[in-house]
Amino acid sequence: MNRNLIILFFISLNLFSQDKKDILFSVNDSLVYVEEFERVYNKNSDLIKDSDRQDIVGYLDLFINYKLKLAYAYDLGLNKDKNYILELNKYIKELQKSFLTDKESEEKYLKEAYERTKSEVNVSHVLIRYNEINDDSLHIISKLSSLRDSFSKLSTNDFNNLWNLDKKMIVEDLGYFSVFKMIYSFENIAYNTPVGSVSKPFRTKFGYHILKVNEKRKSLGEINVAHIMIYKNSRDAYKRINSVLDSIKSGFDFEYLAKKYSEDKNSSFKGGILSPFSSGQINSIPFEKAAFSLENIGDYSNPIETKYGWHIIKLYSKNDVKKYDDVKFDLLNKLKKSSRFNFISDSFYSFLLSKYNLDYNNSNLNYFSSLIDSSYFNNKWNIPDDIEKDKVFFKILNTNYSFIDFAIHLDENQGERKSVKLENIIKVEYKRFLNSKLLETYKDNLENDNIEYRYILKEYREGLLLFNLMQDKIWDVNYSDSLELKEFYSKNKSKYTSFENDKSNILSDFQLALENDWINELKLKYSVWVNRKVLKKLKKLYDL
Repeated sequence: MNRNLIILFFISLNLFSQDKKDILFSVNDSLVYVEEFERVYNKNSDLIKDSDRQDIVGYLDLFINYKLKLAYAYDLGLNKDKNYILELNKYIKELQKSFLTDKESEEKYLKEAYERTKSEVNVSHVLIRYNEINDDSLHIISKLSSLRDSFSKLSTNDFNNLWNLDKKMIVEDLGYFSVFKMIYSFENIAYNTPVGSVSKPFRTKFGYHILKVNEKRKSLGEINVAHIMIYKNSRDAYKRINSVLDSIKSGFDFEYLAKKYSEDKNSSFKGGILSPFSSGQINSIPFEKAAFSLENIGDYSNPIETKYGWHIIKLYSKNDVKKYDDVKFDLLNKLKKSSRFNFISDSFYSFLLSKYNLDYNNSNLNYFSSLIDSSYFNNKWNIPDDIEKDKVFFKILNTNYSFIDFAIHLDENQGERKSVKLENIIKVEYKRFLNSKLLETYKDNLENDNIEYRYILKEYREGLLLFNLMQDKIWDVNYSDSLELKEFYSKNKSKYTSFENDKSNILSDFQLALENDWINELKLKYSVWVNRKVLKKLKKLYDL
């Protein structure tokens, strides 16, 4: 960059940094600040080439016209239209979702998930299901710990013999898998355990596990295949699948044969084509192994036996792991459905607790614990008549939440959490109640507290209002054969070949002329004032 331009850039920053809150112009009593104008100007300038970029004065004229139309829309009360309010509220609900998360934590888990897409782990595990009420967790952990040494010495081929040691145990070879294929706690242990090692006992929602990492490899990516399947119990299944193979070798079209002979009715009508998949997504290790062993597009396998039947597989495409930016949206959708999203949610609520100076400890919890008994789990609990209804339970900003507020929450949610122990139910429900009120407060104040949210919402709110106004005033009025349109054509006949041939251009120019006339009327209706001193600074800053 030219040295003088760099110097000018920093001078400009110093010159103008203190003026963001200056008033640039007003329409009647509505003030427009430099900050809003700059934001819109820079946003629109980023979308166009430098050669087409509007100068500050020209863009200011357009922005004033925009604000004049808005003033008229508000005077007409279009912002009170029920359809407008309905659509705006629908947008607000969707917009808020992207601001109700810890972005830093979200990005951390996204990057972790992406890194794990690059590799796959081959895992065997032992699971002992756990009943919180009846089972002794220390005994289960001790039993799994004692199995670690013997488990680590077993090969993948013979470790299933462990099943005979204890029928309560589930022992499985899970094969290869990658990110999002298992619950997050299990996936974490699998990716963090060295090859050949056995993990310490750990708990998931399914019970207690130990796992052994047999191998790790670079991700095989994603493939798209088609298959022809004959069920195992079909008559002469092996003979028939080999007959199909002979037909393929003779040059018959694979998709034609799949439609005619395949007994997989979910794919046969599509020529046997399956949805793309990566390692660990198909519920058959032999099928997956055969599919990924195909090297070239168009290659097909010999008959493969699975627990479902006999298959011939054809390779249609093979793709390596994509770049982060290309898969980020898809990863985010998977992340939101994953148990790891609970960690992001917890991080967000920790931020809210800090913001509003609260925590999950409350000296009044013991009082509520004394009110709860086993009837709570059977929907038979009642709020005591002598509860101190108006006593403050906690406060967020200027809003008090009383004992009766929490008691009503307990009453409305009783019976929902039967898996939670009685002594823990108040802590669990208090956290849930407090989180709901924290979120409610944050959403109510989001427009004031978050400048990015405020401007996005303002742009949509005003844009939707202006769209409705322009529809009613200009766009939806039928001028196609009106006297006004023909009169406009007569006055500007030299610009067009004929009325019929150029009707669309004539109509467009006519609507533009109507809009210009309307703007002139609005300039007479509303008082516009421009701060020339501030405008002069803007011109120095942007019109280089």
